[in-house]
Formats: sequence, C-alpha cells, structure tokens
Amino acid sequence: MTPIQNEIFKALEAMGDKSKFTDAVLAKKLRENTKMDGKKKAVIALADLMPALEASAENGRIFSVTVTNANDLLLERTESPKEILLENKQRRQRHEKSQAIFTNADVTAKGGIGGKSGKGSTGSKGSAQKRTERKSLDVLRIYGEE
Repeated sequence: MTPIQNEIFKALEAMGDKSKFTDAVLAKKLRENTKMDGKKKAVIALADLMPALEASAENGRIFSVTVTNANDLLLERTESPKEILLENKQRRQRHEKSQAIFTNADVTAKGGIGGKSGKGSTGSKGSAQKRTERKSLDVLRIYGEE
C-alpha cells in the first residue's frame, strides 16, 4: 500500500466503534493523525480508499461504501462488503477531478503541512501577484482642449 493508503487505514482504525460516517469525517481524522495543517476541504480518493478498506477487512472490520447524491462517500460497518454501482463509482471519480484530494506528497511532507491542493493553489506565501499602482491620464492636457 502507498503512504496515503496506510494513513487512511490508520484513520479507519482510529475511528473506533463508529458504525457509520462519511469520508469528510474520515478525512478530518486523517488530518488529525498526520498533523496536517492544510487541505481543509480535501476529499479522499476512491482509488486510495478501497485498498485501505480491504486491509481493514483482513483485520475483521468490514465496511460498505455508498456514494450519496452529493457525491459523498458513506462508510458503514456491515457483515459483508457491498459493491459500489459502476455508475456511482464513475460519478464519484468525475467529482474528484474538480476537488482537492489527499496525495502521497501530503503525508510525506515534513512538518505535516499539506502539499499544494489541486484547485486554487498559488504556491508559497507571498507569491500571489502584487497590486499595481493605478495611474491616471490627463486627457485634457493631451488633446489640448481649453
């Protein structure tokens, strides 16, 4: 498993006896465990979540995943895993393209600070464009109107 998948697995284990929660709650637990400061709105990629769920099932904790109408993932402890419908899986993956997601670079970054988010990232602090000075034009002087 990749580093992000290992961290998702640890977050699943840290959820304790909760029987039903969303991926947003799991992402919050992941940020707490890794002491990540950034990516408050980041989502967990379905491709990273599934191997972590399989590893959790080997330890006796079986979760079923449901994609809600709002493209959120609802994780629920069950006796047997339930397969996600292909249409719902594809819809969730399209949704992930427009969202910031957790990556391996986020969990391996020093100091727990998340990497660049997928959307709206400007890089390091202070690299945003500075405002330029506004200059006025004296039209009357240029065209010689008196």
